[in-house]
Amino acid sequence: LVSEEEKRASNRSAKLDRELQAQARNDTHVVKMLMLGTPESGKSTLLKQMKIIHNCGFTKEELATFKPAVLDNLLTSMKFVLHGMGKLHISLANKKNKAHARVVLSCECCVGDDQELLPFMACSIYRLWGDAGVRAAASRGHEYQLNDSALYFFENLNRIIGLHYIPTQEDVLRVRVRTSGITETQFSLSHLQYRVYDVGAHQLSQKKWFSHFDDVKAVIFVVALTGYDLNLVQDPSLNCLQESLELFTTICNNTYFKKASLILFMNKTDLFCQKIMHSGRHLRLYHPEFKGPDCDVNAAAQHLTSLFVDRSTASGKTVYPHFTNATHTSAIRQVLSKVMDTVVRQNFEDVPLL
Repeated sequence: LVSEEEKRASNRSAKLDRELQAQARNDTHVVKMLMLGTPESGKSTLLKQMKIIHNCGFTKEELATFKPAVLDNLLTSMKFVLHGMGKLHISLANKKNKAHARVVLSCECCVGDDQELLPFMACSIYRLWGDAGVRAAASRGHEYQLNDSALYFFENLNRIIGLHYIPTQEDVLRVRVRTSGITETQFSLSHLQYRVYDVGAHQLSQKKWFSHFDDVKAVIFVVALTGYDLNLVQDPSLNCLQESLELFTTICNNTYFKKASLILFMNKTDLFCQKIMHSGRHLRLYHPEFKGPDCDVNAAAQHLTSLFVDRSTASGKTVYPHFTNATHTSAIRQVLSKVMDTVVRQNFEDVPLL
């Protein structure tokens, strides 16, 4: 069954589709950009950063709307860790916590009508996070694809389960909300109006959306560096990085984006560094052609980047790569500044900005 939120998202997406087709394509002071990438690449986080950096961030009212999603992420993450314990053959350190584990695993919704975390659920999650077995499994989350934000929410558990909790901007950056349809983020900078579009996973599988964006000035393609050893949740036979590489190749060869600048964000550098340095999941085990040292983060990152650069070169397009950590606001501010400079330089050299 389709939820009411999914229906509303579908209606918003259809409305945006119509608006995109109706918009004039000769507005010299509008910069349209398309942000693409496979699920879990970090696109949504980057769009939130654009709002924080260029649109004065989120109001208190807007922050509050993310509360149910944060609490749901917390519950889902704890469920995932409990399932991970089975895969890793890790037991609860305190047998009394088995009752709390059953409560969490059987819960479908952890929020009451007042949008507060249900007291019994707060108690169970708190007790479980205090269990040494749960913490041991959470620290090995890369072995069963625990989501990137789980540890952040666990480490901020006392604040999040508190009465009258309101998410912070950092919480909003970390929360995972599935992109449905096509969303638009707008902001103004240096006399130019920027419109950044994010295409959901369902739309990515349908080629018809390409034609809506044949006038974009830039395509920002986001890649999760951490995907080199992971498989897609929806299709375990496909490697995440390979899936990203195939989509990138499709974009490079698409005639609709022939004139657009191509920006590459090799994202999640912080998590990639941890994985390469400490997990034992060496790049050569998944990419035998890599000949660099096992714990050389820079060599590993450059190798993966070269896979994408080679695809763009083969298609005749120039790509501008950047290494990013989407949750680091000040670093993203610098990267976005460079991206805007590149896009303006390539598309507006002969256009007066005043």
